[in-house]
Amino acid sequence: MIQSLSHYKAKYNKLICVDSDGCAIDSMTIKHERAFGPALVEEWHLEDESERILERWNAFNLYEITRGINRFRGLEKMLGELVAEGLDIKGYDDIKQWVQTTQSFSNPSLEEAIEDNPNQSGLRKALSWSHKVNARIKELPSIGPFDHVHNVLKDAASFTDIAIVSSANLSAVQHEWESFHLTPCLSGMFAQESGTKEHCLEVLKSFYNLEDIIMLGDAKGDLEAAQTHNLYFYPILAGHEDQSWLDFHNKYLKLFIEGRFNQEIQSSLISIFYNNFEGAK
Repeated sequence: MIQSLSHYKAKYNKLICVDSDGCAIDSMTIKHERAFGPALVEEWHLEDESERILERWNAFNLYEITRGINRFRGLEKMLGELVAEGLDIKGYDDIKQWVQTTQSFSNPSLEEAIEDNPNQSGLRKALSWSHKVNARIKELPSIGPFDHVHNVLKDAASFTDIAIVSSANLSAVQHEWESFHLTPCLSGMFAQESGTKEHCLEVLKSFYNLEDIIMLGDAKGDLEAAQTHNLYFYPILAGHEDQSWLDFHNKYLKLFIEGRFNQEIQSSLISIFYNNFEGAK
């Protein structure tokens, strides 16, 4: 399975791109509740404010339209809100500047920034937090894919290419997909180390006609990445993931393969996607 965009090759004339956490793998909620948020509280010694911080972290990472935000963007957002409330957050300005200027939201990119700016303590704290998150994630139980994911991938893999396009850490994504025997269905796996989702799709689209690519995702970032390149998008609805995969298997996969997935269908699905967040709890 290819993990480098520069080595990608198309086997079929259609491509299904799939986000991982919270879309195909039921791992997003537990990661935020037990890894991302708690590691933030620990790194910045915010135990006295932990209850409301964790509640806020989970809200915008899981249940609001900001669901699926990159970990470092989410970190800057959360710390920025705390600074606005008057809390003294060590290194926040360093993190804000890096988030606004970096070309890649990943640990390696952050490590390079630390080498170039050794006096910016906030960058070291952000990296420490990210490492703590990864360590906590490794200790979490594996929940596995949502219902119907395996059937969709198995059926689709016989006549379409399938690529993971994720903003998560590659090692974590690879571990999850291998653990549940999903990787044989894949043509490629591209995570945060490969660049943004927009960048990954930009490279992948060169191998296909635009109408022959569809992005499956659970977050606005997935939709925007697809729209940036005029690609189709199919939403995996937060709180209704199993049904979303079943509907894709029973209806929309066939429409896509037969070239009958059109803008009317797309507009309807996008409306459902946004309405689901407005009513999500």
